[in-house]
Amino acid sequence: MLHALETGLRRIDWVLARITAVAVIAVMVIIVCDVIGRYAFSQPIAWVYDLVSIYFINMILYLMASETLRTRGHIALDLHTRLLPPRAWSLLQAVAWLAVTLTLLLACWRIALGTWESFEAREVHPGLYEWPVWLEKGIVALGLALLACRIAVRLARFCSLGGDAEVFSADESDREGAR
Repeated sequence: MLHALETGLRRIDWVLARITAVAVIAVMVIIVCDVIGRYAFSQPIAWVYDLVSIYFINMILYLMASETLRTRGHIALDLHTRLLPPRAWSLLQAVAWLAVTLTLLLACWRIALGTWESFEAREVHPGLYEWPVWLEKGIVALGLALLACRIAVRLARFCSLGGDAEVFSADESDREGAR
């Protein structure tokens, strides 16, 4: 079952990584068009800042979080604690990752509730264009949920391997290449 969860998460991450890559390219193209329009023709594109800052940045940051953790792309502080026995260090890591997971799930739950409330209220950002708020919140909630699932799967693998803390620092893409 753990393997099936990892496979499912990997597939979701693969799709979201491609969507996010397209979003990054779209941001670049849209901003270049806006700059050309602004400085060459004195005709800026009015909706560029809103679209990029409200939706695209959230997509790029949150939808890639799980994939980034999977491939060890996050900045990590490597602590070498010679004073702690390896077993104690492993347990401390598990407790810390459990706390992170619970915090992410709580944040995800609150944001998901806010997403639904924004959707029902038809809440929009004020301005020239009325961008829906629920979509922005939904992107964040999805990203946090996937990241929490990724960490929960790692915690389950930690338990199934008898407390091997290497699970938390492993680049899962290395393991996939071995298959």
